[in-house]
Amino acid sequence: MKNLGIMGGAFNPIHSRHLMVAQAACDQLALNAIVFVPSGQPPHKKNLLDKEERYAMVLAAIADNPKFEASRLEVDAPGTSWTIDTFKAIIADYAARKEAVKLHFIVGEDNLPVLRDYDRRSEFLSLCRLVVSPRATADKSLARVWQPQMPEADLAVLDCPANEVSSTIIRDWVKAGRSVKYLVHDKVDEMIKARGHYR
Repeated sequence: MKNLGIMGGAFNPIHSRHLMVAQAACDQLALNAIVFVPSGQPPHKKNLLDKEERYAMVLAAIADNPKFEASRLEVDAPGTSWTIDTFKAIIADYAARKEAVKLHFIVGEDNLPVLRDYDRRSEFLSLCRLVVSPRATADKSLARVWQPQMPEADLAVLDCPANEVSSTIIRDWVKAGRSVKYLVHDKVDEMIKARGHYR
């Protein structure tokens, strides 16, 4: 059985918290690899940087970690990107190779209300283990609050420090002419500067 961590999102841009959380999940849950899945056109986000540019920044950010991989599944998908379809595609790919895989979907605590209210929640959670990165809530309290709201979830909570770094903050700082060094990987910082992203 291969234990695969999945980190999805716009990655607009990928930043230090994404990488920190991915490493924590890899270590604490003994995952074989973390797959970063940049969205093509997600249903709830508009005015994103071009998907190829976001994918390129993900590649740059993870290049020095042998356990991190990037997937083009959603970048190459036509139309709207749905995470549930991505899960099914990954599972089908492993099944075709006669390999067993367990997906561990890594999300921030702030995404839990959206998932709780998702109309296909039970089907979604049947495809993955839910791995939550706390932002403001103590680990034990987070599990105690959310497990009853999603009783079908196989829920794990990561032990990682609170961190307010976000893609929104980075875009705002770049637009304001502020440095984002150390908030993003050095290679991502170079790409943002060289290509004029978020100006």
